[in-house]
Amino acid sequence: MTPHDAMLSRLEHLLGLDRATAARVTEEVFDALDQTVDEYIVRRHAALQRRGLRGPEIYRSLAAELSAWRFRAVPLTERQIRRRIYGG
Repeated sequence: MTPHDAMLSRLEHLLGLDRATAARVTEEVFDALDQTVDEYIVRRHAALQRRGLRGPEIYRSLAAELSAWRFRAVPLTERQIRRRIYGG
């Protein structure tokens, strides 16, 4: 049994998922953990905008999230975050 198969079996057993759903969950988790800092910033910026947040509120939220996410990101200022979103 491969580590991937073992993880799928564990998800099936622990959460009562069928194999296809366990596989989909696993892929989603791997995709999320494989993001770069820039990809995360752009994705979360769009999600926070959809929730009605704007400008500095988004940048503060992103700065806090980056410090807690799985990648080690140097602390970014609001200006640095805006530049990663909009370029420049």
